[in-house]
Amino acid sequence: MNEQGTSLRIVTGLVEAGLLDAHRADEAVSVVDRQLDQSAAVGGAPQASRRTGPRLAEVIAYAGAALVVVAVILLGMEYWGDLAALQRSLILGGIAAVLLAGALVIVRGAGGAWLVRDRLGMRPRVLAGTLVIAAAVAAGVAVGSWILHANFPPPTYDLHNVSMTSGVALALAILLLGYTLAPSPLLHLALALATVVLLTSVWTGDDYRAEVLRAVLVLTVGALWLVLALLRRWWAEPQLGGAVGALLLFLGAQLLLAHPESGWSYAVTFIVALLLFGLYWWRGWWPFLAVGVIALTTAVTGALIEWTDGSLGAGGAVLVAGVVLLAASGGAVVLRQRRGRALETPAV
Repeated sequence: MNEQGTSLRIVTGLVEAGLLDAHRADEAVSVVDRQLDQSAAVGGAPQASRRTGPRLAEVIAYAGAALVVVAVILLGMEYWGDLAALQRSLILGGIAAVLLAGALVIVRGAGGAWLVRDRLGMRPRVLAGTLVIAAAVAAGVAVGSWILHANFPPPTYDLHNVSMTSGVALALAILLLGYTLAPSPLLHLALALATVVLLTSVWTGDDYRAEVLRAVLVLTVGALWLVLALLRRWWAEPQLGGAVGALLLFLGAQLLLAHPESGWSYAVTFIVALLLFGLYWWRGWWPFLAVGVIALTTAVTGALIEWTDGSLGAGGAVLVAGVVLLAASGGAVVLRQRRGRALETPAV
């Protein structure tokens, strides 16, 4: 978006004046830029250099990042076995620093400032996000592998998953920093994946209470993710944030299956389904409806199998799941139609 300076200034002024929604700034810049290009073409102004420069720089940046990754793979195949654990970690850390510096340069150069979440175009965001993700992976592997080799050499084992948890936590911190500077759907999904890996890998204990605690943690994080999406306070992609929050709630409810009384899991999953249906009626975001149908089908099918002590068999279980899925899907269609009519009534 920032590669067209005039378009950026025009749209930024409209956003600051409250005449344009910040979430549609990218679309507005594209429209303004097309109009400026047409005016320039009519006036005979050259536009090839203006278009070619930023795109060429973007291609070069992607190619540079790819070469860095290829170089790491080649070095690993050739010299990795001869390097000590600390040397490997230092190399990976240096690569992560270079990639992160490249992302920071892109954000600074494209936006003209560090915190320009609403004014930075999608292409610079995706490019910076790609570099941040690569840096997060490299830094996480560097820290995790060093902790593993330094503190848990063979024949000892990292029973409490300290090395993996530390590496994922560092990667998550880097991803959060990257999302703060240049939010994008790619970084959002990477944040969600890193969060799930961290919550499911952190050591919480040895017995079933540990898994219950893990389920509670996932449910809490999912609820917070969902609230931030609904309030539009943090996520630049509210619907994607709502989808991630809904999936985290469903995952947390399923983790409760580790409890001796699996009925808790089915009950919480059923509550999650009802909550998502209500949120769909309120907001109209389709991920709520989709995850709600899956949660309702899972809860009802699992509860029926549990109550019948498995006497339904494999065929009966599949039949029940199919019937429940059909019923839930039909209910979702009805819910969607009624919501549409409810929204049209005030307008009429």
